[in-house]
Amino acid sequence: MWTSPRFFTVLAAFLFCFSTIDAVIVKQENSLFGPYEAGVGHLMYWDLTGSSQLAETSIRLTPDEPGKQGAIWNNYPMISNDWEFHMQFHIHGKGVHLNGNGMAFWYARDPLQAGPVFGSRDYFSGLAIFIDTVEDPASPHDHKHPYLSAVVNNGSFPYHHDEQGTAGQIGGCHLQARNLEWPAKVAISYISDVLTVFLDSYGTDAWVQCFRAVGVHLPTGYYFGVSAATGEYSDNHDVVSVTTLDNLLPEKVWEDRTHLIPSADFVEIPFAPPKETVEDATTATPTSWKLIYIGGIGTILYVAFSMYKKRKLQRRERLKK
Repeated sequence: MWTSPRFFTVLAAFLFCFSTIDAVIVKQENSLFGPYEAGVGHLMYWDLTGSSQLAETSIRLTPDEPGKQGAIWNNYPMISNDWEFHMQFHIHGKGVHLNGNGMAFWYARDPLQAGPVFGSRDYFSGLAIFIDTVEDPASPHDHKHPYLSAVVNNGSFPYHHDEQGTAGQIGGCHLQARNLEWPAKVAISYISDVLTVFLDSYGTDAWVQCFRAVGVHLPTGYYFGVSAATGEYSDNHDVVSVTTLDNLLPEKVWEDRTHLIPSADFVEIPFAPPKETVEDATTATPTSWKLIYIGGIGTILYVAFSMYKKRKLQRRERLKK
């Protein structure tokens, strides 16, 4: 088993150094530890979907085969405002340069829904942290892969990985996470609307900060999940363990966040719903200006011709007299 007692000792020291919490409670109903019973199709507090299978030391979300999707979803909602999610995971496969697609952590409103985004649904509501292992030469990016990125969505927008990075991204970094001899570790901390992600890619318990984002607003009552998918290329995607912590802050006033809409202060797009393209009555396009110009010329010619006819008629009447 990869998880050792030293891991939890270092974990406690890590929490003491990097947070201002008053107490830490391990949320057993939101955590996941081995050894597991290989071949069993269920776990206490967790549901397995798709291609996910239990092994003795890990949960394999996808085998190293194309076209697979798998996930584990916690069926107990997170009711705390401040929490930390620590995961050991292992991505490995036969491919050297052609592999994929990656895996994702979810804190989402709608669990157990398969889809095109690393094995889970698109248009999600909540927080997603993607570990993208695909290096696509046809779609250049300004970062190396594997790449970790965090996205907050209110359920209105599709996930889209464009040429500049992840649309709606609130933070990200490159990480070593594939074909390692040991499981990599990620720690996701959400305390007082601050989202911080730490990484330990080398199994040395030396945590490195990936990013820190202030002003991230997430509701309570959502569900934790981890999903993975393979496409044309593939990898084994394994979850070794999950430790979820409830961080009790000193003298913090309790706040009802059950109806809060997920958002981030510093991300303007895509958090405004797309508006219909309506031409402003006060703003004319070049085509509109051309029509106005032609209409104006026509009006002037019509008025001039009318005045000419009127004057000609008046002149004839004077000559008759």
